[in-house]
Amino acid sequence: MIHLFPKIRNRMLLISVCYIVLIGVYMTLNPAVNALFLLLLTMIGLAVIMLSHYMNAANDNSRLLARLYNQLDVEGFLREYEPKLKLTVKNPNVALSVRLHISNAYCALGRFDDAIALLEAFVPVPSRKKENDLLARFVVVSNLCYCAEQKEDLESAKRHLDELLALKAQLEALQKAKPEKKRMVFNTELNEQCYAYLTTGKVDVELLKRLVQQNTQQLHKITISLWIARAYLADNNRREAVKLLEKIARLAPELYPSKTAAKLLATLQ
Repeated sequence: MIHLFPKIRNRMLLISVCYIVLIGVYMTLNPAVNALFLLLLTMIGLAVIMLSHYMNAANDNSRLLARLYNQLDVEGFLREYEPKLKLTVKNPNVALSVRLHISNAYCALGRFDDAIALLEAFVPVPSRKKENDLLARFVVVSNLCYCAEQKEDLESAKRHLDELLALKAQLEALQKAKPEKKRMVFNTELNEQCYAYLTTGKVDVELLKRLVQQNTQQLHKITISLWIARAYLADNNRREAVKLLEKIARLAPELYPSKTAAKLLATLQ
């Protein structure tokens, strides 16, 4: 994570070097000092320096993600986060998470083609564990499927959904060998419901409402709520649809879900 924040990383390296130099100077001035004690002191000091800077990086990352998902400042988030695509990040999970968050920001602005291009350009680094490779592909395909559904590209959405369900089956098969408490859950409900709406006009509204309630991120709440409003309209439940669309349109007028909600309200009026 710290590689996403070069200033914090460089400051950590500088302080670490200065600390080692000070220990060396102290050892030179006090040759009788216990070497084992100095070695222990050096290791503890470096550990404290590294831990504090890694925590600073994690906190900065959380602050930026909150800007996207809860404060709904998508443009501000992209200004700070997009440059991280150019950084060399050794951890493949961190590299993938950067693309996922930025693709979510693109989707929030209605830039679905940009989100798809970003996700499709990701080249995963094969790991020693098959499960890790499947997990990485699962989250990428999940986002690709949702982008296709947002674009109402039924052919692509069906292709991605089929792959997503196949990946889910493989991952769930691997989970059976683990203790029950350590098993992971792979949720494809949202993608399945969105595809169902696009092909039949019907969704499980109560299921989508539950997804909204369970979600802690405002951006995802309004995005899912837009699908609920569409379902209300498909069921000729104009009253509930208008109430929900008005709420979505007010929350973030500059974002795609709110703009779409406003357009639907205009057609109703």
